[in-house]
Formats: sequence, structure tokens, C-alpha cells
Amino acid sequence: MDEGWVERRGVRLHYLEWRPTDLTDPPPEPALFLLHGLSSNARVWERMAPLLAARRIVALDQRSHGLSDRPASGYTLDDVVADAAHVIRELGLGRPLVAGHSWGGAVALALAAAHPELASGLVDVDGPTASFSRFMTWEEAARRMQPPLPTYRDTDEAAAAEAEALGDAWGDDLRDFVAAGLVEAHAGGLAPPLTAEVRLEILRGLYDFQPELLFAGVEGPILLAMAGQVWPGAPAEFVERRRRSVEEVQELRPDAHVRWYESRHDIPLIRPAELAGDVERTAIATGFWSLAREAARLVELPRSDWTRPAQGDGGGWNAKDVLAHLSSTQAAMADVVGAPAPATSDGARVFDSARWNASQLRRREERTPAELAQEMRRGAEQAHAALMMAADLGAPTGIGTFAGMPLSEAMERMLDHQRRHMAELRAALA
Repeated sequence: MDEGWVERRGVRLHYLEWRPTDLTDPPPEPALFLLHGLSSNARVWERMAPLLAARRIVALDQRSHGLSDRPASGYTLDDVVADAAHVIRELGLGRPLVAGHSWGGAVALALAAAHPELASGLVDVDGPTASFSRFMTWEEAARRMQPPLPTYRDTDEAAAAEAEALGDAWGDDLRDFVAAGLVEAHAGGLAPPLTAEVRLEILRGLYDFQPELLFAGVEGPILLAMAGQVWPGAPAEFVERRRRSVEEVQELRPDAHVRWYESRHDIPLIRPAELAGDVERTAIATGFWSLAREAARLVELPRSDWTRPAQGDGGGWNAKDVLAHLSSTQAAMADVVGAPAPATSDGARVFDSARWNASQLRRREERTPAELAQEMRRGAEQAHAALMMAADLGAPTGIGTFAGMPLSEAMERMLDHQRRHMAELRAALA
């Protein structure tokens, strides 16, 4: 793990970065960009990030958190979204899959909706899914969400408090996480870097936030990674409203997936392996979504000649043939994910790719480029659904060119194959 700083308008923002250990190949796309919750810091992801070692990962300390600067102003949602967007650009992350925990989920959602060019998908880890203002007054929200900020004699006392809160999930590996969330208090001892005044300002913005208006603007897969357990004594109406708000998101975005974990709020600390698996499944799906997004934009180009020949291994294909091949391949991804693994590598069915490709192109001869692009989008959605049905990424693939290969490797190879054809399509239409 490395660390660094990015400056925006005089504010230094600290980040942690994990890079793949295998440097022989470029890391798979997308990268991951992680945003912590309120009064937390980037080290909340330290248990999860190493489990995603193949990808480039950046976790940001948002302003007044961790080692980032603590300016007197700049805490509106627009401000912190601008911070995150600036870091993505400065670090050359392209269009990462953005994940946010709690308040960070709100920032991640606002970022993905406002900047689809910078976010290829969203993982909302127990973040808000409906406006708080629908359920309570601001005075009630401020009372519930703004407890007195603690002061500790030393890091041992702070660690003991965190251990009590986490219970069985506590481990000494979290001491750095605890220490990163403390600064010297004016009256002595250690306290969170976020002052009560700034925290209340952020909470007011969170109270006014309307997430239900933004999910439709996310151009990529959505995973709602929600805590299935709440604090002891939580009102029954709170639990019901929470589940109903998640259902409302699914009504707005039927392609969004929900995972309820046997966990309290701090899922990255309590269920890091389960969360990492679901993030990886969503990241794989994001690759197919991004291809569908690019195809849709090519279809929208004025006066495109889809009869132009395409260079590559298609064997005399024109631009529309390449798009049809992309479409047919993405439509088949859900079957590839869900196919039972062969009993042995010798038991894998022989796959005649040339014959399959020819049959799929014949089936799509009458479809328009717009219809083919729409099929790519549906294929990406179906692939995400199949992956989220507890697909074992380490199990051998059952069908297709890469039969017998671990599913995660097979999917990445298929994505590389699709990207090469997309490059051919871009060149043919240029």
C-alpha cells in the first residue's frame, strides 16, 4: 500500500493506493475508487482492498478526515464531489467503479450521477437510499445523528472504544484505522479531526440530500450493499422505512442489485471478504456496461456508414457485423456465468467459435445498430444479475471459448476480446 496527496484549491487531500502485485500485465479495468463515511477515514477499506489485489484501488481521505487538510469551509455535497472528481482526474483512474460507505455512499452517488464520464458504476455500502427529510424533521435528525464528539486520553483508549463497538469484528489490525481518525485536541488528549460545527454542516447537507432523484442518472451497474442488522432498540418503523426505500430504488432502477449482509453498519470492517466478492462481481459487470455505453454513443454519431469494412479477425466483416458480434457475445454472458462447470477439463464441450459467430450474425441481419446497442446493454445487465447470484469467481467456466478457465479469468479475457472489437468498430466509423 502506498499513499500520496492531491491538492485542490489549496486543500491537500490524502489518499491510500493499492496497486496489483503482478506488474507483467496492465491491471483490469475498471479501477476502484473508495469513499469512507462521516467521522471515518480511508483506512476503513484496509481489510477489503487486499482481497481485490488484481485491481488498482484508491481510497480517499475526504476533507477534515484522516490526514487530509481541515479547511474552515467547503463541506457542501458539491464541494466534496468536486474533491473526489479532481482526485480521479489527477490520478488518471479513468472511469473507476466508485464505492462509498455511509455518507461516502451519498458522495459516491452524487459523483456518479453528476460525472458519468468519471464513474463507471456505483457500490453504495449502507448509504442513504431515500431523503431523511421524508421521515423526520431537521431537529430530530440533528439530535439523532450528532452525538457528543468523544475525546480520548490516548490511542489505547480510543482503540478500546472501537473494540467495544465492533465486538467480535475487532482486531489489532484496526489500530492504524483508529489512529488515523484522531488529532490532538485543544484541551489535551485526542479527538476526531471533524469538529462538531463542520459535522453538523455535513449532516444538514445529508438531511437535504435526495438520493432517489439521482439513481437513474448512474450510467453503469448499481449495487446496494446494505447492513441487515441495526443498532439495538432501533424503532421498528426505521427498519421498515429503510427496507422500503431500498425497494423504491429497485423500482426506479430494476437493474440495481441489493445484498443484505449479516452485519451492522460498518460492513467494510465486519464483512470485508463478502463485500470484496460483490465489489469484484460488480466491477466485472462494469466492463460490459462500459462497452455498451460506448456502442450507444457510436450509434448516435451522425451519418455513420455501418457498411464500411472493419479490419481485424472478423473475416470480411463490416462495421455493423462487428457491432452484431459484440451484441451477440454480451447477450451470451449470462449463460457463460451460469453454466455448470465441466466435471474435468476434458469434459468441457468443444466450442466452434466461427460457426457460432456466423449463426449469431445471421440472426441479427435485420436489426438496426440502435437495436444491437440496446441488446448490448441488456446483456450487461443480465451478466451482472448472473454474477450476483453468488457466482463463484474461482470455479471453472462451463461453456465457451474459455471453458475450464476460472470464471473471473474467463470474464476478463472476454472483456479484452470485446475491447479489441470495439477498437475495430471505432476505427471503421472514424
